[in-house]
Amino acid sequence: MRRLFIILIFSFFWISAKAQDPQFTQFYASPLYLAPSYAGGTPGQRVVANYRNQWSMVPGTFQTFSLSYDHNFVHFKSGLGLLLLGDVAGDGRLGTTLAGLVYSYDITPNPDFHIRPGIGFYYVQQSIDYTRLIFGDQLLVEQDPGMPLPPSVQPPGNPAVRDIDVSTSVLAYSDNLWLGFTWDHMLRPERTFYGDDARTPHKFSIYGGARIVLRGIILRPIEESITTAFNLKFQDFSKQLDLGLYWYRQPFVFGTWYRGIPLAKQYPGSDAVAFLFGYKMEDWSVAYSYDFTVSRLGFGSGGSHEIALIYTFKVKTRKRYRAIPCPTF
Repeated sequence: MRRLFIILIFSFFWISAKAQDPQFTQFYASPLYLAPSYAGGTPGQRVVANYRNQWSMVPGTFQTFSLSYDHNFVHFKSGLGLLLLGDVAGDGRLGTTLAGLVYSYDITPNPDFHIRPGIGFYYVQQSIDYTRLIFGDQLLVEQDPGMPLPPSVQPPGNPAVRDIDVSTSVLAYSDNLWLGFTWDHMLRPERTFYGDDARTPHKFSIYGGARIVLRGIILRPIEESITTAFNLKFQDFSKQLDLGLYWYRQPFVFGTWYRGIPLAKQYPGSDAVAFLFGYKMEDWSVAYSYDFTVSRLGFGSGGSHEIALIYTFKVKTRKRYRAIPCPTF
């Protein structure tokens, strides 16, 4: 009975959370997922890989994978990128797969200020394995412990739902300041397996930050800076604000975040304190973060683990390029 109670409690959290998009604590370490405007955000080419295991001690919860590649076409003032994302949740293996092409264009009103609009086109698929689901009518039947559950009278729906989607964004930035806006799910793709009218709600994100350079200028070769950043998200009836602070002293990065400060209704288990440690070299950087859940899930969730790996290809160009500022990883 206790095991059933635990399953029901976490099932409630799971259903509530799946109404929202997958998310990364290190959202600036998954730039193309944050906004199409970040395509071409470095002088040359960039490859980014992300992995997140949310609520690691709860069986069948969230695992999210992301892989992206983007290229900066300096002479055309444009950035082009590819994004792949996979999200798996639950013992029923509810999965979301996304493949997208993103584009951005750099507008320069003056040499110290840039405006970068972007657009993304996506193919989205949601799938589920009905053979691994347990329905309510199966739990109501009395039977001996250890015996297999009887079949459910609930008819299975479609095993997969496919649709297309579009997102747009705009990013304004200078050397050490940036502010952006993203509108995701403009086409509101289908997300139901039973043919009823259930579509993905729009998502709006406002994000920005500031970086204070402490060292690394003129005769100080060791780079050091402090960066503060935020990400405010609205989706359906949920609102979530992430606030963070990073300290970078070459080659190490340390950071802390409060994710999910409750401005209004949000899904249970979304709030957490996150701690980050990173190591940055000239061409590549790696960062690990751990989320400690401070909601009702508490220690029972096991927290969330996340790792990000970024590799930037060297490029030779005579033209000075102002990279998009963001927290250093």
